[in-house]
Amino acid sequence: MTAPLRFADIPAGHPARKIMSGRTPTFAAQADQRFAYTCYVPPDYRDDEPALKLWVFVHGTSRRYDRYLDGFADLATRQRAIVLAPLFPAGILDPNDATNYHLVEYQGIRFDAILLSMIDEIAHRWNVAKDRFFLHGNSGGGQFAHRFLYLHPDRLNAVSIGAPGQITLPTADAPWWRGVGRLEDTFGIAFNAEAVKRVPAQIVVGSLDNNPADIASQPGSPGGEDRLSRARTLHDHLLALGGQVQLDIVPGVGHDGAGILPTVSSFLETTLQTR
Repeated sequence: MTAPLRFADIPAGHPARKIMSGRTPTFAAQADQRFAYTCYVPPDYRDDEPALKLWVFVHGTSRRYDRYLDGFADLATRQRAIVLAPLFPAGILDPNDATNYHLVEYQGIRFDAILLSMIDEIAHRWNVAKDRFFLHGNSGGGQFAHRFLYLHPDRLNAVSIGAPGQITLPTADAPWWRGVGRLEDTFGIAFNAEAVKRVPAQIVVGSLDNNPADIASQPGSPGGEDRLSRARTLHDHLLALGGQVQLDIVPGVGHDGAGILPTVSSFLETTLQTR
């Protein structure tokens, strides 16, 4: 298999340099070409500058992954960061399935491993600090983001968890999901409370995201009957763990990933100042 092209290997003045900066094409992930990603790279990116920060934004169930590329382009250019927006398509293995990545593992697919392989790939293409990164996800992406925190706290500079419809509580004995075993049973990884609580975390949700009919009814799901209640529950449990966690309830916003983005951006900028 041909190795991904490195930006540094493109001759100066070659038009491929424009294609590989700014908003990039959507690339098939080389580790598993059922999945894909797009990046935003500062248009003035230089081969010789220090490694860029990495910000990862995971889409919701509707897969509107491209909103993050435009929404964070200016900040990424100023702060010298690459924005990575993975695409986890619906209909993988089951043509009717739309929630495959929410629980991180799905019929033998490890979506955390897929994401980490994408990060390795972009670190090959561009000079990016890949060991620790910022992660945000909303709705289904919020489900993925808080579970990724439990699995890989050592990889995160900070995490922003937007309006998850179903939550896993941050304890060693909590089931990964209704009817599914503990984290250690499911992944063979012990829950590391000390590492989890060191990661600055934001729980963000709209004040109007409180309609129980907007989430699938799952008997035994923790945290209340709507996303607003579940966001509060997740916040309270992370706080009880000793975590560096804040709850941001965005006034007048319902279940709207775009509507919470200014609040996510504020958290990201504040976190950049302290880390």
